[in-house]
Amino acid sequence: MNKQDHRADLLLLLFSVFATAAANSVVFASMSELQEQYGYADSALGLIAGTGFAMGLLVQLFVAPLADRGHGKKLIQVGLCLAAIGSVIFAMGDSLTTFIFARGIVGASIGMTFPAVRALAAHLDDNRSAERLGAVAGMEIGGFVSGPLIGSLIIGPFGLDVTFLLFGALAVLAIFIISPRKFPELAPNAESQRLSFDLLRIRNVRIALILTLAVTFPTGMFDALWDRFLDDLGGNNAMTGLTFAVYGLPFILFSARAGKMIDKRSPIAVALWLVVPISLLTVLYGVIKNPWVILGVGLIEGIVQASVIPAALSAIAKAAPAGRASAAQGLSGAVNVFGQMIAAFIAPSIYGAYGAFVTFFVVAVGIAAIASVAGIMHLRSTR
Repeated sequence: MNKQDHRADLLLLLFSVFATAAANSVVFASMSELQEQYGYADSALGLIAGTGFAMGLLVQLFVAPLADRGHGKKLIQVGLCLAAIGSVIFAMGDSLTTFIFARGIVGASIGMTFPAVRALAAHLDDNRSAERLGAVAGMEIGGFVSGPLIGSLIIGPFGLDVTFLLFGALAVLAIFIISPRKFPELAPNAESQRLSFDLLRIRNVRIALILTLAVTFPTGMFDALWDRFLDDLGGNNAMTGLTFAVYGLPFILFSARAGKMIDKRSPIAVALWLVVPISLLTVLYGVIKNPWVILGVGLIEGIVQASVIPAALSAIAKAAPAGRASAAQGLSGAVNVFGQMIAAFIAPSIYGAYGAFVTFFVVAVGIAAIASVAGIMHLRSTR
């Protein structure tokens, strides 16, 4: 297969990731509207957000390894179907139970699509895995940013129902676009029949998992609280969308380039160094009271994260044994989603009881503590 075919495959995989991410993230622009319309407590917002993470965790652990057995494209198609179905249920829902159920279905779509896309993208060119994974990470964030950004602009004039249906339609469009394409599937072996858990016996896999957990678990807090946090500071839906856009722009512009540079270095070392500014920036959010200043902090964090996330994904890809690429990415995603789920469940209650500074400070300490564990393990492995 020539480079042009590889590029076409990558573009289709990126569009699948974008549609799945956007369908998942649009709900986070609607949290304050749901709370105002139905009178939900802060804990209910955490329940809606956390359920999606929980479903993503289970699917990535037990279903994602199927991509290692030659079913990568099917997983992506099913994931997009779930994103569309969950979006429709959101549009039709009018109760907390229905919203939780819809969020669970949409959350499962990430577990189907993301690990398969990451494994297939890295497999297109093993010598450029970090560059390819950087492009995937950029499109994941692009989708996550577009959901709240576009949703915040649509919710006001058209309402929640139209907004959810629009993103469901995007997932359906992605299904029709990728279905005719035959992707180069992963080559299975005897190891491919195993679930993800046995990968934990590999030291470099454990290090990479702990490191990715450190840099991604705050996402759960941001997903559950960001709209409410900015609303409390006097921001509106447009400001919420703008902050997501500013944060995501560096991913779209730089993550593939950052991955290209990481291919020449140790991805674990790169990620360890970049965790420090991420932790400090997280504390800073809790101190600032001006949404426009927060916009600038978000841009800086986006630039740092655009390098650290490709590094973390590349560390997983390089540590995975032959025939276990999707299982490793699924395990990584499950570990990350577990951390995000805990943050999504707990952060709103901490925020409601103690305010912004304590919430962001606790999460920042968590980032530093988890990364320290990975750093110690890495140092011991290099002796």
